[in-house]
Formats: sequence, structure tokens, C-alpha cells
Amino acid sequence: MTTARQRYEAKTKVVTFRVRLGVFDQVEEIKARTGLSNADLIKLGAGIAEEEIRNKLGQISGLEAKLANLRRAIDDEERRLNEERQRQREEIEKEIKAFKLFSAGWGVDETAFRLGISKAIAGKFFEEWAGMVGDKEAAKQELLRGYLKKHLAKLKSRRVWINLLPSYTQKNREELEEQIDYYGYLLSHPSEINEEWVEFLIAEYSGK
Repeated sequence: MTTARQRYEAKTKVVTFRVRLGVFDQVEEIKARTGLSNADLIKLGAGIAEEEIRNKLGQISGLEAKLANLRRAIDDEERRLNEERQRQREEIEKEIKAFKLFSAGWGVDETAFRLGISKAIAGKFFEEWAGMVGDKEAAKQELLRGYLKKHLAKLKSRRVWINLLPSYTQKNREELEEQIDYYGYLLSHPSEINEEWVEFLIAEYSGK
């Protein structure tokens, strides 16, 4: 059987520490005014310290959250920059390939199909290429080919109506077919288009 003293000592600890005389005097004054013991003051002090620790931990937690958000923002920005660099790299590579194809005599449509890009982008590359090599005639012919394609599409659309409507004669159909064949030939030989047709095509289709 243990004694009450032994049980008490088993549940408690002795705390001994030194303080400056000024602090000691303050503690003694508080004890005198409040009737609190040293143990009571330590308990109160521990409670205050615990609250301060919780506040500090809360501040640290808030700072860690802000730091995590900042890191995420930095990661997102780096990812965006990497994607943009990759996009620019791919565009430059396609532009170089397009320049090589233009130099080899390929047209805008064929280049767009070969590289898997839109005709608008291929046309932009062609203009840059023509400006670099100083080949204004090639640029002009490529534009004329584009106008011819629009004109051919218009003629082929007219052919549908001519074949449907009885008011058109066989001669009308034959003349239209000759025009379609002729402009199809000029599509591969834009340099043979005479000045009158050049002016017509530019006036008719450049605005479209």
C-alpha cells in the first residue's frame, strides 16, 4: 500500500527556476494582492502562453496557406510560359517547313494540307516568305490562284442551275464547261492570265 504522500508525489512535479529580482518582486506583489500561489501563477502563465502559441500557430498557418497559393500561382505561370514557348516553337518549325515548301514551288493550299494548318496561316507564311525572298511575282500569282478558285466555285455553282433550269440551252452548258476547263488550266498556270482578267479578278474578289 502506498501512502498519500507517495501518491501525491507521483502525480506532481517540482518546478524550480530563477528569475531576476525585479520579476521576483512583481510576482510577490501580485501574490500579496491576489492571494495566488506560485503554482497558481505558473498555471495562469501557462494558459497565457498556450493562447499565444495558438495565435502564433494560426499566423503561421495563414502564412503557409499564402505561401502555398503563391507557389501554385508560380507553377501555373511557369506552366503557361512553357506551353507558350512550345506553341511558338511549333509555329516557328511549321513556318520554316512552309518556307522550304514555297521555295520548292508548292502553293498555299498544298502547303496548308501538307503541314496540317489552315489556309489563312499558310497564306500568312507565304506573304512572309515572298517578302523575304523578294518574289513579288510569286505572291501575286498565288493571290490570283486564290481569286481563280473563288471564280471557279462560282462557275460550278452556276453549272448546277444551268443543268436544272430548262431555259438554258445546250450551247449555254457547253460554253460554261469550256470556261470551267479553261480557268482550271489557268489555276495551274496563273502567269498566263492576261491583264484584263487580272484586273477583273482583283476587282471582283480582292474585297472578299
